[in-house]
Amino acid sequence: MTEKHTGHNYAAANAEHFSERARSYRTELLEELARRCATSIQKIYPFDANTTEVLDFACGPGLVAFELLPYTKRIVGVDSAQGMVDVFNHDAQKKDISLDKIHCVKIDSLKGDQSDVDGQLFDVVICVQAYHHFEDPAHITKALAQRLKPKGRLIVIDFADDEGTKTILDRKREGAHIHTVAHKHGFSFEQMTDMFKSAGLQDIHAEYGFKISKSEMKSYQGHELFGKALDGDDDISLQYFVAHGEKPL
Repeated sequence: MTEKHTGHNYAAANAEHFSERARSYRTELLEELARRCATSIQKIYPFDANTTEVLDFACGPGLVAFELLPYTKRIVGVDSAQGMVDVFNHDAQKKDISLDKIHCVKIDSLKGDQSDVDGQLFDVVICVQAYHHFEDPAHITKALAQRLKPKGRLIVIDFADDEGTKTILDRKREGAHIHTVAHKHGFSFEQMTDMFKSAGLQDIHAEYGFKISKSEMKSYQGHELFGKALDGDDDISLQYFVAHGEKPL
């Protein structure tokens, strides 16, 4: 179901790569993608600004977290890249938002319990555009499910396993940061469903979410981040999937 990789530490490579580039991730394109991801997430779970507590795993600089913030009681971001953690918390302070409301912590790897997030359980756990960087996404899925409250929901958004997306990602493989990508062609609905089932979740759904064409991506500042992925005259699209499942009572 998942690719196996030996001789390369993807977790360390990702932490180093994204820490170095943390401040470059606030671009018009990435902010637009974050808005679309946040909209997709809000369609799945009935957020309540007075009660909903969210864990954003592999949160980066918090683009999605800050979009969801008005609809939540509290958000805890988690990332392995210290640079991303610093940018996330700096932005919260700059916006004069209490750390009790939103903050980020650095975690190199998830433990077998919830001690890495002070034993807290969450109503919603999200992971956006990060699964393709994980060498063992099945393990990550189980660990994230453990951090849900009963009836809480895990929501994952990433690249779908369709032909247009494969073509774009194949071109991106020629880029300098291919050493951070463990899964080169996204994930199928079957892969996501199997991982969610193995994690003990129920009411599982895996479906196409939004897509964005190359021409639209190029219209936003910051599209250069995708490098060779946007080469070619064909106007194919990057297709995202949304997978989600509920923790039983």
